[in-house]
Amino acid sequence: MIRYRLFEIWRFVAALLIMLYHFGHFAPGDGLALKNELAPLRPLLDMFFIISGFLIFARYGEQVRDARSYGIYLYKRLIRLYPLHLATLSYFVLIGLLVSVGVLRTGGEPQLYDWSALPSNLLLIQAWGVEDRLSFNFVSWSLSAEWFAYLLLPIIIVAFRRAGLAGLFVLLVACYAVLELMVHTGVMPFESWVMADTWGAYRTFADFVLGALLAVLVRRSAVTVSARWPAWAAILLACASMLLQLNIYVTLLLLAVAVFMAGLVERNDPERYSYPAFLRPAAAVSFGVYLWHPVTESLFYSYLWSHHIQSHSIALFFGYTGFAMLLTVIVAMASFRFFENTLSGYLLRAAGLARPSPAPARPAAETN
Repeated sequence: MIRYRLFEIWRFVAALLIMLYHFGHFAPGDGLALKNELAPLRPLLDMFFIISGFLIFARYGEQVRDARSYGIYLYKRLIRLYPLHLATLSYFVLIGLLVSVGVLRTGGEPQLYDWSALPSNLLLIQAWGVEDRLSFNFVSWSLSAEWFAYLLLPIIIVAFRRAGLAGLFVLLVACYAVLELMVHTGVMPFESWVMADTWGAYRTFADFVLGALLAVLVRRSAVTVSARWPAWAAILLACASMLLQLNIYVTLLLLAVAVFMAGLVERNDPERYSYPAFLRPAAAVSFGVYLWHPVTESLFYSYLWSHHIQSHSIALFFGYTGFAMLLTVIVAMASFRFFENTLSGYLLRAAGLARPSPAPARPAAETN
């Protein structure tokens, strides 16, 4: 199975930038400019979703053919997402309870602890348009949105099986057209669907379709290039487009080119790493970094920084932030190894879906 290591490092860097953006809200004085400078990079979330659509379709596009295979696919995706979601959600529920009974003075923004939104968070439907604001682990809206796209994978598969690339292209255009219509009519209460979070499920599904289209193009392409620099150039141009705040469809096109080029070179040269070896353990846990960093923010910024340190030194803040970011990555790595992998392996074995361990090689004297 191809690792797509360029996707790993891109998602990891994007997770770090998102974490830095959120931590930057606590910067003193002129340090707040960092938050404003990073804000235009919001479409990096669409890169996450496009890559997810690419990987999911590449892996399950042929496997999902009936109700049983669909159920197995959903089970595998759920045990990958839900344990960490439940763990981080439980932390914010606990903090909310401690604030409610007066044990803690604060646990972050009060609107996070909207108890009426707890059922939708537990059901992973909080990004389907059923809530009007984010709550608890606020970044988990993207998990809710991905779960929506996972559920609707059969639509993408049917479009491809009945009409090939043309079917995927028509579905893609229809999805973005519906997004524009929802914004224009006020159904989606955002100035642009790029800003959608509580309605992020529909944005994510459109990006998933784009990712699936790119996966097919990569699989069918006869191009043999294996150089990494065109893919890096495309992703950097996409980031430049975000910073210049060009039309979102210009950015999407550049992201599509980047993902296509990355998928192509990884297919042609799957054994080659695209980043230093010391980053490999961290690059594999972008999901954990993304989901754990609000917990880190709650502890290190909403509590420690805001109520105990309260320094006006920008240098101290960024040194502190570097430490908090490094700690978050370490927590994500430990979580992946000792919690997520262990639990998902157990749940796979319990369902009879774990791959059998390879048989040990027989000694040479016994091979005859």
